Amino acid sequence: MESPILWTRTLHVLAALWLTAGVFASAVVFTVLKRTAEPAGRAFGLRLAWRLLTVYTLPGALLAGLLGLYQLMAGGFALNRGWIHTSVTLWAVLLATVLFVQMPKLKEAVRTGGGVPPVVAILTHVQALLIVVMVFLMALKPF
Repeated sequence: MESPILWTRTLHVLAALWLTAGVFASAVVFTVLKRTAEPAGRAFGLRLAWRLLTVYTLPGALLAGLLGLYQLMAGGFALNRGWIHTSVTLWAVLLATVLFVQMPKLKEAVRTGGGVPPVVAILTHVQALLIVVMVFLMALKPF
């Protein structure tokens, strides 16, 4: 019989890849949106960005984070390690920016047909950096 930790670790990695796909694809969409002048293209780009946020980024962040917390509890990791505190903090920041900044502002832009708020596009790049740092922390466990 396989260990549940192996299965949850596999699901955790898949969820993290799901999150990463959403964040990096959103960065590409926002870059293209910045250069698009025609209204139909802008409307399509905004709807695509909203779909990436709701189908990839948010579910990936929730699932990867919750499975990661389960891994900490069930896997017997020492919770006094610095890389764990840093990773959980970065995950909380990522989730908070998605839920409380990007989702409301992007939903409003889709509803009104306006442009992408600069903070939404900037936060996508910040989230990509947070993901890279979290992968580094979890892979190397430096402190």
